[in-house]
Amino acid sequence: MATLDQPLSTPTRISRTARPPGSVRFDLIVTLLGAWFVGGLFLDGWAHNHGRVDSTFFTPWHGVLYSGYAAVGLFLVITHFRNVAKGYNWWRALPTGYMVSLLGVLIFGFGGVFDMFWHQAFGFEANTEALLSPAHLILALGSFIFGSGPIRAAYARKHARGWRDLLPLVLTLAYMLSALTFFTMFISPFSNANALIAPMARGQGWVDGYGVGSALVASAMFMGVILFALRRWSLPVGSITVILTINSTLMFLMQMRAEPNFRWLLLVAPLTGLLADALLYFYKPSAARLERLRLFSFVVPFVYFLLFMLLLNQVGIELYRRGLWWTIHMWAGMPLLCGATGVFASYLIFPPAIPTEESA
Repeated sequence: MATLDQPLSTPTRISRTARPPGSVRFDLIVTLLGAWFVGGLFLDGWAHNHGRVDSTFFTPWHGVLYSGYAAVGLFLVITHFRNVAKGYNWWRALPTGYMVSLLGVLIFGFGGVFDMFWHQAFGFEANTEALLSPAHLILALGSFIFGSGPIRAAYARKHARGWRDLLPLVLTLAYMLSALTFFTMFISPFSNANALIAPMARGQGWVDGYGVGSALVASAMFMGVILFALRRWSLPVGSITVILTINSTLMFLMQMRAEPNFRWLLLVAPLTGLLADALLYFYKPSAARLERLRLFSFVVPFVYFLLFMLLLNQVGIELYRRGLWWTIHMWAGMPLLCGATGVFASYLIFPPAIPTEESA
């Protein structure tokens, strides 16, 4: 029986090395706030691509972008201070993966201030300059760091399977791929697709280099993201369809003009994604089945760009009464190169085992 001088209970002391427990709910909140930011990023890109901006920092498009950033930052900062008040160490007061995100919030904030001074000193960027400006690249670095928190959290979790556990991860992978393609939009397949069908572009040498280069860069990026995910997780059925479709839809809406005919290209990602998900479900490529993984890595980009060429040919017929002006040597060979790019990516992410003395 407790006496008057004894406390009825002793508060639990939190270890200096302890972290607050993470949860899928926490990841999902960050992911949904991240969608706000990514939407603002692509809205700002759309405004630039369609001549809706002027020489001022304070635009409606920046308003959506920076308010999305503020929402993510405030959620992380408030959670951090609440956990510090509970007794967690200042440097470990967010769930696993999110203290790095807090660093990204600070980097992005610095980049925003730096961007305003950069504009005052050197003027406003135009076209590709906006993607290569040092101030904007600092913003990009910060956004990649704070936006990838759900990926780090899921990576550290021992047991994560199915849509219930991995929905934040899948959506964040789509956002990260989309950010990569955003900052390389100058060589995106959606940037100048019309050049491969417009009669006035025929015979211009730059079009060949652009057409092949854009497909190879895109293949390397989306296969890099997909293979990275497959190395760590057993993705739920439909994941690749979601990742590719979100990315291609954002890029299409940001870059393509008003011609309704080009909407045929929106079919490329979901059709390829459905095939990729079917292969994952039935064929089960993995690190334990490397031959299947190599074939999977070839098939996905090959099919993506074969469909892209076939559907772009249909767009050309509808717009100009003729299809691609590329010969079959070009448009049929390019998807094979894309497939080879996927295989090379698989060797980087899933390298073959190094022989030991015993196995030599």
